[in-house]
Amino acid sequence: MNMITKINTQIDPVVPLNKYSHDIIEEYELSDLKTPWLHEILTELHEQLDPDDVYPAGSLKLKLHITRKKNTFLGDHIIIRAEIDAFYHMPCGLTLVPVSQHMLLSVNAAFLHESQEKQPEYAEATTIFADNDEMELYFYRKGMIDVKEFVHEQIFLEVPAFPRSPEAQASLEE
Repeated sequence: MNMITKINTQIDPVVPLNKYSHDIIEEYELSDLKTPWLHEILTELHEQLDPDDVYPAGSLKLKLHITRKKNTFLGDHIIIRAEIDAFYHMPCGLTLVPVSQHMLLSVNAAFLHESQEKQPEYAEATTIFADNDEMELYFYRKGMIDVKEFVHEQIFLEVPAFPRSPEAQASLEE
């Protein structure tokens, strides 16, 4: 039986596994305004823009459900269910003007002990079936879970390579 604790508004970028009790869901609601490492990710999203460009401030919100589990197949592991809501700007691939972007992403991850990484079944795997879902596969090292690495990677996998402003898109369609 899973129990949910109160909603937390802070989490370190790297957290110890032993912070979490088995089958207790820790819930987090974070924003770039109060979480420095989320602000760093948002700043990195804007790095491609010209420093002289004027654009509205972006935002990055994150909801996490973190649960520690243990079974004979996966051992002691962490399940993270994340909802990422980001507003940011990128330069248009044609005109270089700032183009507003919105990302709404739900992603789940299982963090297994680093010793599992050497198992043949995980050698080239990027996902795993855990907690009745297909999840992104990560490993915790020395008892530490790198939440920032997980969030950063998932965001940057979804960033469009060549965003287009509406004007640029219209000129391509002519």
